[in-house]
Amino acid sequence: MESTPYIQTDLPSNQSVLQQKLQTKLDYLTSIQSAVVAGDDRQIYELLDSQKYDLKVRQKSETETNRPLAVLVDDMKDELSHHLGQKLINYLSETFPFFYYEETQLGVFQLYFGNWWDRRHFGILDPLAVKFIFNDDEYEKLEKAVELSAHGQRYNSQVIEDTTRANETLQKVVDEQNQRDAERTQLLAQLSSSEERGGLFGNRGQSEQREVLKERLKQLDSADAKAQTVPALIAENNTQILNYSKEDTILIYEQRAITDTFGTFDEFQQAVGSLYENYVGSLAAAAEEGGV
Repeated sequence: MESTPYIQTDLPSNQSVLQQKLQTKLDYLTSIQSAVVAGDDRQIYELLDSQKYDLKVRQKSETETNRPLAVLVDDMKDELSHHLGQKLINYLSETFPFFYYEETQLGVFQLYFGNWWDRRHFGILDPLAVKFIFNDDEYEKLEKAVELSAHGQRYNSQVIEDTTRANETLQKVVDEQNQRDAERTQLLAQLSSSEERGGLFGNRGQSEQREVLKERLKQLDSADAKAQTVPALIAENNTQILNYSKEDTILIYEQRAITDTFGTFDEFQQAVGSLYENYVGSLAAAAEEGGV
């Protein structure tokens, strides 16, 4: 009996393709390494995101993404962020002199506004994206303060006014103590007289009058009880007013710092929005002039 030959699997070689892909990855990592050694942050930014670099710096919109290569350094983002943060913060100290940075862990930079007392934590600086990530609540507070200042108002003007008015109402309860005491004496005398006249056979009108007098005395007792709590409430409100006033002062400092540097808040917003192209573009210009 003749044996039937089996069909052999014939796989074409892909060695050249595989070698080329491996070489591309090696070349990418070598380029990153060379840029780090040379202190060429411009090239690092281009290698990290060539599409963004071409769009923002070269104004070219049809570049393909190099993300498949950039993932090779994803596990080194903290180290790269720290490395890139050094020159970036030097640049920002000139362009945004009122911001202060604290590296709380490798490559993570907390952002603060101002060098004055009680400065605000304002967000995070991302050196990899060359971007301020502002705290939404704090930024909106500043934005609202700028809007109100155009009308001669402060951010906390209304709440300070309301709290001050509440204090005046509370103080009035205390100031009326003597008046309440006099009224109480009079009411007690009237109540005592009414009870003496009524005896066991008092008429309905006298009974209703006594109830009215007793209800008014309860109201006076309630006002006295409230008066006992007034000093603590006023002190608490005064503390709040002080805190609101401090916040308004800080917001004034921030607005002044922005206008001193940029002229207007709109110009500041534009500088924030174009930070990547301005900074990385300055690195590219320096590279063309022969610097790094």
